[in-house]
Amino acid sequence: MLPILKELEKSRENFWNITPDVGAFLFTLIKERNYKIGLEIGTSNGYSGIWLSKALEEQGGHLYTIESHAQRFQMAEENFKKAKIKNITQIKGHAPEAIPKKPKMLDFAFFDATKYEHIKYFEILESRIKKGGMIITDNIISHKEQLEPYIKTVQKNKNFHSEILNIGTGLMLSYRL
Repeated sequence: MLPILKELEKSRENFWNITPDVGAFLFTLIKERNYKIGLEIGTSNGYSGIWLSKALEEQGGHLYTIESHAQRFQMAEENFKKAKIKNITQIKGHAPEAIPKKPKMLDFAFFDATKYEHIKYFEILESRIKKGGMIITDNIISHKEQLEPYIKTVQKNKNFHSEILNIGTGLMLSYRL
């Protein structure tokens, strides 16, 4: 594990970071599925982005990550430099408007941002996730009430199969069929 991850774990709750077990799970998932192109919505201080980009790096992949808060964006930039990450594109902006048009197709998207906007993210990205790819949603158990409309929207979509995992604050893995 990188020293920067250990350092960032000390302030995990201040920045709503994923738990270390979720980070390790996502790292393994991305590597096992041989994903190359990912999008993270909700960079925060860069903790999850480090896990995601390190998994992609081993496969020659690239991560795009979006953060709207200026201070967190800058903190993430510094943390990515400390972790020596080069396969990342940071995007500053409000996610629904800032989601990049290219690359057109993604292997995965990771949602860990404003809960009431998750349906918007899904609507924008559902056709851009490759078959065999997935949308990974954090906080699905801890924020179940807030995310209920999103959960129902995704579960009704015949192009995705979803399952909820009781890891960290809860993950929903929605596989593109």
